[in-house]
Amino acid sequence: MGDCVLLGTDSGAVVVGDYLGRVKAVLGSQATATYGSVSALAFSTDLLMIIAGYSQGYVVVWDWTKGTTVSVSRPVQSGDGVDTIGHPADTAITSVGFVGKSKHRYFSSSASGYVLYHHIVRRILTTMSTVCLAMPNSGTNVLFEVSSLPCGTYESPLDDIGLVAILTSTHLTVMKTNNGVEQQFRLSFQQQHKQQTQTDDTGGLNRKFSRRPYAGSVAWLPALKYRKPATATDPADHEYALPMLVFSWGPNIHVLSILPDDEVAANGAAMNGAPFRVKFEKEAEWSAVEDVALCRWIDAETIVYMTQSQRIF
Repeated sequence: MGDCVLLGTDSGAVVVGDYLGRVKAVLGSQATATYGSVSALAFSTDLLMIIAGYSQGYVVVWDWTKGTTVSVSRPVQSGDGVDTIGHPADTAITSVGFVGKSKHRYFSSSASGYVLYHHIVRRILTTMSTVCLAMPNSGTNVLFEVSSLPCGTYESPLDDIGLVAILTSTHLTVMKTNNGVEQQFRLSFQQQHKQQTQTDDTGGLNRKFSRRPYAGSVAWLPALKYRKPATATDPADHEYALPMLVFSWGPNIHVLSILPDDEVAANGAAMNGAPFRVKFEKEAEWSAVEDVALCRWIDAETIVYMTQSQRIF
């Protein structure tokens, strides 16, 4: 990200370098060496903070410019109380990410299926509030991917409300995390694909995609401002792209646009006392030739995706 590169090691060290191969910092201590190998990494928007997830269920926020830890989220041990919130011990952290432009609010997910939202509160003492956004169930539900809406190249009302998308094999859920955790959108796989058929591009064969997907991916497009040639009929030299969300279930890819459904105050709360809501509208959908393992935005008009056989489109 930027001119920095993050590397995690089996010994639990986090290496910050650049694209020329120069090492800027090595983060680790005798304490973090017991956390296991590094399994997930993420920068803050300003590149000053790092989240590191470890194979034993620990999540650490580092101030890498000072070489110090800001907070440590420890896994739940067998002797902890029933109200303790955390990832199970000896369970690898699979993804981490800061929420928006904040350096004190972030999410983490683990191989056990838990998704947690963490908020570091700095007053007289530094404390941390943790909320469970998703947890495993007793069925066959599989956590595919978690993604938070990043900041774009212009300020959008959605930047400050902390949207986090959680994709499983049964549901897509979008949560608002700032100014209170609240579900904003939920779509079930059966609701989306019940009795749905698609036509094969090559032979016109109808294919039913009602089975449970074995792969899935989700990614945000932030609010973007970019230059365009001015014309006589349109003298504006800039265009704006609103935030969008792409996600895949099996071979099916879907694109949603996101709009605030109410006026938004600076703190992420709705104005006039009304509950804040986000409006999702379907932009596009299509089917790949096989299950999609990863989808990402290149720009506001281009999406790249990789199938399970590592074919890239």
